Amino acid sequence: MQQNLPELDDLDRKIIDFLETDGRTPYTTIAAELNVAESTVRKRINRLVDSKVIRIVGIADPVKIGLGTVAYIGVKIEGDDLDTVVKRLENNEAVRYIGVTTGTYDLIIEVAMDSNERLFHFVTHTLREIPGVVDSHTSLIMKVFKQRS
Repeated sequence: MQQNLPELDDLDRKIIDFLETDGRTPYTTIAAELNVAESTVRKRINRLVDSKVIRIVGIADPVKIGLGTVAYIGVKIEGDDLDTVVKRLENNEAVRYIGVTTGTYDLIIEVAMDSNERLFHFVTHTLREIPGVVDSHTSLIMKVFKQRS
């Protein structure tokens, strides 16, 4: 079932570009750069937020808040347990991202923790205890060169 999403024009896309660079950019700055009224920018952003095209949030750098162990984990699920697994993972504070995939794994998740020991516990206990999880593969992120929120 597809939602009724608003049509995005060139101005909407330019506004989104500004906000992706810095979500705190003042409406007056965006308006001046795009040569439109501040009220136009405000209305457009409100429409984009209300229709859930964009979210304006603060995203913490996990390393800078003490979560220096970041990993991507491919998760293989058996049977029809996908929804059960996703629900369990959604409730875990260490899980920052869950995506359903094609290929070798059914899910790719991103986790951030304060130590390798916690990651070890997550992979060997927390993840394995979820009904339907039959396999996983963990890739530790050593260094991030680019991240777009």
